[in-house]
Amino acid sequence: MSRMSRVGAAAAIVVAGVLALAWAYSYGGSADPGVLDRTGPAVTWGLPLGKLVFNLACACTIGTLVLAVFALPRNAPVQAAALRFAGWSATVWAAAAAIYTGASFLFIANRPVSAGFGPEFVSFLTDVEAGRAGTLTAVMAAAVALACFCLEGPHVAAIVALPAFAGLVPLVLRSHATGGAGHADATTALILHTGTAAVWIGGLLALIMLRTSLPARRLSPTVQRYSTLALICYTALTVSGVLAAVARIRSVDDLLSPYGVIILAKAAALIGLGVFGALHRRWTLKRLDRDPHRAAWPFLRLAVAELAVMGAASGMAAALARTAPPAPVGAPTANPELLPEPGIWAYISQWAPDALWVLVCGFAVFFYFAGVRRLRAAGRSWPAHRTVLWLAGNAVLFTVTNGGLHIYQGLLFDTHVLTQMMLTAVVPLLLVPAAPLTLAELAIRPRTDGSTGAREFLTGTRRHFLTPLGRDPYLAVLILTGSVFAIYYSPLSEWSASSQLGYSTMTLLALLAGCLFMQAVTDPRNLDTNPASRLVLVLAAGVLYEVNGWWLSTQAFTTETPWSAALSPSSGTPTSPVAGSAGTIMWSTAAMTLGVVASMVVARRNSATETQTAKTGRPGSKETVAAERLE
Repeated sequence: MSRMSRVGAAAAIVVAGVLALAWAYSYGGSADPGVLDRTGPAVTWGLPLGKLVFNLACACTIGTLVLAVFALPRNAPVQAAALRFAGWSATVWAAAAAIYTGASFLFIANRPVSAGFGPEFVSFLTDVEAGRAGTLTAVMAAAVALACFCLEGPHVAAIVALPAFAGLVPLVLRSHATGGAGHADATTALILHTGTAAVWIGGLLALIMLRTSLPARRLSPTVQRYSTLALICYTALTVSGVLAAVARIRSVDDLLSPYGVIILAKAAALIGLGVFGALHRRWTLKRLDRDPHRAAWPFLRLAVAELAVMGAASGMAAALARTAPPAPVGAPTANPELLPEPGIWAYISQWAPDALWVLVCGFAVFFYFAGVRRLRAAGRSWPAHRTVLWLAGNAVLFTVTNGGLHIYQGLLFDTHVLTQMMLTAVVPLLLVPAAPLTLAELAIRPRTDGSTGAREFLTGTRRHFLTPLGRDPYLAVLILTGSVFAIYYSPLSEWSASSQLGYSTMTLLALLAGCLFMQAVTDPRNLDTNPASRLVLVLAAGVLYEVNGWWLSTQAFTTETPWSAALSPSSGTPTSPVAGSAGTIMWSTAAMTLGVVASMVVARRNSATETQTAKTGRPGSKETVAAERLE
């Protein structure tokens, strides 16, 4: 029965994928050879079929590794089986990448398979972007396979998962050209969409393939953990897919085009997968809890049917990648000529949703409320002001990353500075006092089988990164300084203005550096309760912003320039960065936020000292005051 289920699962996803690919590829018109096409059917159909095998093998690799880290018990035989399955999947992934790259060369060169490759193929692999991306992907997939077969240890899956995810990036970047000002490209959304699909599809297939290596008593908790992953992936796929579809389909005629019909078919498959997920949560999981032996077979049947729908969606996705969209990617506001003159109203009224940061803010709010609810259900309270701060911080983060600042920061340097200061100073000032890590440690149940859940990951993060910063908070100032120099004086500055991926990298760097600094300065767990040392850190940060703001204000490109003069009359694109008030923005924002931080440091110290004096009649020592502040 177990062998039958594995064969059925593999056959369901492959057969459904091929059939859906054949329909979508033919319906979309990509299967029809052009007048000058000389490649033949082997290349015409080899490209989408190679991409389908590539996607499925990549999903099996990534999904299995993530399942091994998050859901499977550590130091168990199933871990070794998971690494073997991921290794073989990565081997197929590397072969599919090589075949896809070869077919791409034949398609670009417009020659059939019988004509061979010749010396031009070597030049294609080394000099052409498509060839370099395919070669890099094949090498990375082969390296992942080698690591899965050769490495041993409890953390191998976590270590190998990182390069496996990185293996997605080259062909994603190749398949979607970066935009420009306004961040009209959807590179980050496509990476997010592809990565979450891989975890979802590959995780379910791996769960079936590894069923015989998993003890019956471990099936229910493993399926429940995968169900949590699947729900997160489903949400991410829905949001990123809808935003990508809206960027390409802007009218009813576009929706009724071949591209739009395939999108509708994919949407129907996604809705069907949501129904399967609901059935698993309402029916399968409960039966597995009661009787894992008898419920295993109904779970497998439902999972195989779900894999068939996943395969169909994957086949349509492979065909859609080679189907001409009815409209170019990007929102109309990506054209600077269509934007109003920048100002407070423009920053508020203009919107350019970014799938990554929509999901980050949405999940942050959802899980925070879930943690507060779990604490209250257990009879414990949580300060209301922390919840308010968390909501306010995420509202500001959402506005910065999806509103007018998101658009204008690629066009105006002073808006870029304002964006960076909001992410580095204002948002951490709201998020860090909300104590999300403390809430997570109180609300999330620890695991006992050695697997890595959310609590274990966050606890390790606090132990290995935040606690050392608490002991040596001067390191946080060095990290903040490094982030400022990277954002303004490295290629990241130009990259963040011209690429959505660069913008997301800049956003993450600024946000992390600001949160680490704020945590190191205001963390009540620091035993060094003397505020003088932390006030020195605040002063050091002020000096950093003062010097950097002065430097920006003295540059030639920061002269005051009206919005109309920032655009080329012929092309409608900025002729040069404009930053009439960059230094002033940095100084004023830093003064406001650092003043609040200094007040918090002094107020917390005074509050802890007064509390200790009221209880004992004498001021407390460092240790007693610090202990008091933890209560």
